[in-house]
Amino acid sequence: MRIIRRILLLWIAASLLASCSSGDRPAAPEGAAKPPDENAAIAALKEINRAQADFIRRTRRYAQRTDELIADSLLKGEPAAEGYTIQMLPSADAVSYTVSATPHTPDARHFFTDKSGVIRAEKGKPASAESPEP
Repeated sequence: MRIIRRILLLWIAASLLASCSSGDRPAAPEGAAKPPDENAAIAALKEINRAQADFIRRTRRYAQRTDELIADSLLKGEPAAEGYTIQMLPSADAVSYTVSATPHTPDARHFFTDKSGVIRAEKGKPASAESPEP
């Protein structure tokens, strides 16, 4: 019986040591948010600007929704960036549009663009056409 206990204890100890020394990092606590991906947000805004430029050349108006850009194969899917909400707001007459990238954390940079194609940024507050370029 003692031999079986010792073998069992050695097996448990070896298993614990193996799991601790495997180099794996512990999982992030559930609910821990990743920092917003600014590069992905900027890339999403550039992608929308490019798609809208193609769309207006084809239709003589800007798309009212991103699904129009997707339907015309100008976007592969809804633009997204980790930690951001991307929102396109067209004008009612379809002669202009704006796009904002709003971070999920208050201290991150906000991004803005419009038909000019210039991307603008503000830290800690919504960006606008008057905001500086990043």
